[in-house]
Amino acid sequence: MAGTSRCPNPLCASSARWFRWSIAAAERSGPLEVALNAYKYRGAREWAPVFGGMLAGLMERRRHLVEPFDLITASPTFVGRSGREFDHTRSMLVEAARQVRDGGGWPFDTGPVPAIVKTQPTPRLAWLDHRERRRVAEEQLRPVLHVPDRSRTGGRRILVVDDVFTDGRTLDEVARALRLQGGAREVCGLALCRQPWRAHAAADTAALPSRGMRVIGG
Repeated sequence: MAGTSRCPNPLCASSARWFRWSIAAAERSGPLEVALNAYKYRGAREWAPVFGGMLAGLMERRRHLVEPFDLITASPTFVGRSGREFDHTRSMLVEAARQVRDGGGWPFDTGPVPAIVKTQPTPRLAWLDHRERRRVAEEQLRPVLHVPDRSRTGGRRILVVDDVFTDGRTLDEVARALRLQGGAREVCGLALCRQPWRAHAAADTAALPSRGMRVIGG
């Protein structure tokens, strides 16, 4: 575990952040970025078991972080007109649940109705600057997040799995919905990869505790 350092992400030091921390299996670069783009944008679904295996490996290595959670769910994806062709994030979660050691004992959210859903498509946050990402997240993503069954999330500690952690805006809105609509006690994130900051790309895993930035090896 590296020491704390000054973090350029405004969410790092925000006392108003809705999620506690987030970790990632790798950095989004090189062959992983190429494969993830093919999977996410061109429907190369054969990558799902590979990415699910990477998530499972991270969960096993960080078992002490994962075991306290009451529910492990996917960051919601809208599938349909103007949305994705398939739920790429949920597919990774299903594969992680299948591949993780003793996975039957972990509370993976792989049933027919996810714990949190996205009811409409929203603009992609990729390639936007942080101010525009915040505006889109708050004005367009926030209204379309829905928790169908509060009894599944109320009072629970929830781990949200996603493909990419960029600046935490999506995770923050998902955590907000799970806590306000769903009554969740705590929300954290686990991503396949993190988008490197322009200024530095040194470590393979980023984590956001309640204050500041930590770097944790994958």
